[in-house]
Amino acid sequence: MLRRNFLKITLPLAFAGKATAALATEPELTFGVIADPQYADAEPQWGRFYRNSLVKLADAVADLNMRPLEFVATLGDLIDRDFESFAAVMPLYAKLKATHFPVCGNHDFEVADEDKGKVLGAMGLKKPYYAVTCKSWRFLFLDGTDTGVWRHPAGDARTAEAEAILEKGREAKLPNAQVYNAGIGEVQMEWITAELEAAQAAGQRVIVFCHYPLIPAADPHNLWNAEQIVALFGKYTNVVAYMNGHNHKGNYGLHSNCHYVNFKGMVETEKDTAYAVVKCFPDRLEIEGYGLEPDRELGNA
Repeated sequence: MLRRNFLKITLPLAFAGKATAALATEPELTFGVIADPQYADAEPQWGRFYRNSLVKLADAVADLNMRPLEFVATLGDLIDRDFESFAAVMPLYAKLKATHFPVCGNHDFEVADEDKGKVLGAMGLKKPYYAVTCKSWRFLFLDGTDTGVWRHPAGDARTAEAEAILEKGREAKLPNAQVYNAGIGEVQMEWITAELEAAQAAGQRVIVFCHYPLIPAADPHNLWNAEQIVALFGKYTNVVAYMNGHNHKGNYGLHSNCHYVNFKGMVETEKDTAYAVVKCFPDRLEIEGYGLEPDRELGNA
């Protein structure tokens, strides 16, 4: 088993008024989280050790396979560049006993234009965004790369639309108007709303996964239309948490009783890993962090 980071962060609980003795002792379900392995056959740069991610990922998979997990989510950037990188990464994920549910990251599309249409298939995805239900929970896996300037080939009309959005953000001097970010389009927004409505009608709690952070507002890594997504989540009391990668340093925020957890990037540092196991209780989430990822206890209304 890999070295645990025993720094435990206890955050304000959203289930005020419930006695400690009444808290559930067994989780309803448990899943694993990996963020930004970002593998490439390349020399280290900017504190990122691209080749080392293969060993870290193999070790994480072996450890996660020892646990009764419903699934493992990867929060984007399975690779750093080059379509050939998927051939080294995906066989490691194939060794997972639990189902693997990835989301797309910007680096997953850092491939030649002729290969961009193959990325979803290489990641094992039939659709760029999707929902999974399990017990009393609904999990939404979003495509934060929807409107990225690098998402489609250079001559694609959608690339021109994304470039226009980016330029408008730059003119407004928005901190997240960065080429490595992207946004969620109208069609996907309608799908998210429909899923939240369905979950609410079914009495299900919701956890959302995406590559990009949404808060704090000043984070230059944020999704382009982060405010719109946060406002939407704020309308639904059953949205428990939003989990993302992209900002390798990690972060945490609380807004309208929804916990926003930015997991640390596995690719960072030469030897330390970063991944987590999340336990879902009726009244809270418990995150067991490994390597650089801290433990967190998050109250769940």
